[in-house]
Amino acid sequence: MNTLDNLIAAIDGKLPIVTDSRQIEPGNIFWALRGPNHDGADFAAEAFRRGAAGAVVGKKIDVPSDRWAVEVDDPLDALRQWAAWRRRHFGGTLIAVTGSVGKTTTRQMIHTVLRSRLKGTASPRNFNNHVGVPLSMAAIEPHHDYAVLELGANRPGEIAVLAELCVPKIGVITQIGDAHLGGFGSPDGIAQAKAELLAALPSHGLAILGDDPRLRTVAGRCTAEITWVGTCPGCDLEATDVTSEHGHLGFRVNGQKFCIPVWGRHHLTSALAAVAVGRTMGFDLSEIAEVLENFQGVPMRCEVHEIRDATIINDTYNASPTAMQAALELIRDFDAEGRRIVVVGEMAELGNQAAMLHWQLGKQVVSIAAAEVLIACGRFARHMTAGARAAGLPHARAIPCRTVDDALPYLGQAILPGDVVLVKGSRMMAMERLVEALEVYPRRRSA
Repeated sequence: MNTLDNLIAAIDGKLPIVTDSRQIEPGNIFWALRGPNHDGADFAAEAFRRGAAGAVVGKKIDVPSDRWAVEVDDPLDALRQWAAWRRRHFGGTLIAVTGSVGKTTTRQMIHTVLRSRLKGTASPRNFNNHVGVPLSMAAIEPHHDYAVLELGANRPGEIAVLAELCVPKIGVITQIGDAHLGGFGSPDGIAQAKAELLAALPSHGLAILGDDPRLRTVAGRCTAEITWVGTCPGCDLEATDVTSEHGHLGFRVNGQKFCIPVWGRHHLTSALAAVAVGRTMGFDLSEIAEVLENFQGVPMRCEVHEIRDATIINDTYNASPTAMQAALELIRDFDAEGRRIVVVGEMAELGNQAAMLHWQLGKQVVSIAAAEVLIACGRFARHMTAGARAAGLPHARAIPCRTVDDALPYLGQAILPGDVVLVKGSRMMAMERLVEALEVYPRRRSA
């Protein structure tokens, strides 16, 4: 038998697949991927101890008598083969979501709408790369009505490869921003890369696109029907009467009122994409509106907490210049009794524009958010504070910190009841640690 035949015979529909031996639960399949510094097969024994039913490995291992293992040349290639096999046996609608910002929220909103009366699956967390996408596909069952997959990329060609693997019928692109400039060179390069999804759609498929000028320039690569979503009269799905207040996004589509429990107007494109997908899948507007009224946001995406009588906006999942601007607009629009405090970590993968973009972010902290305190973390902290000072923030209120741990004492002492605090940064910074630490950090003593 070939590799795929062996996998089919061994796995026989058993799920889920897990690639981290520490996360194995009884009955799981351990897929031992190779990394730059390790071979997952070396952790197979631990996976079996934790209850793995079997393992897919790239070399011979000792296997307990009541378990199984399939040896393959390349575990990652075998994972792709397994994902492709499951895709060929799936007769439902596959929806692929990409874009510079909003991918995860869009994927989750679409999933929320469809699962209200259909059976299907969606990418867990941000499983959107060359490993995450096939892992997500491994959860697709033949009887599912739909699957929503998130596609990400750091350089040209990656989305084309992922789209070839998952074969989407519906493609959603949210917006073109400044994320991963180091790999793409410019926003126009990002647009061309995201358009690889458009080129992969069949002529009988559907593209749902946020009303972004850069997307308009690449839309010609799409042979499928296009639905434009946004607030302009020329959009196929137009939102009117848009409001964002008190943790709810409101708008109307064709007279139908929507009220979604999310903070920030920047979630509008995600919501409209979910509406467009829902209509395509047979839902009416009133049904979609009712479902989205109970939408539960993605953790660390504009989560609002009350800590020490202050409002903390935990938006620490990730960051890019475009996403940073949206978050600054959110804190600007908060009805705060006290001051606006912005705590930001560096933005990753910006290439040779990193210093300039961080300096620009520092200026925007003042010009957009009207913040009275900036605490900046990471390698470009001094660029951010220099930009804020250039925009008029007093020197003592623009504080550069090398690490997140260094920032905690400054934030812990600065925060007062009534303040509103935005905490945001790229995933590598793990800025959520600040939010967690604030819960136990000693309160500032009164003068």
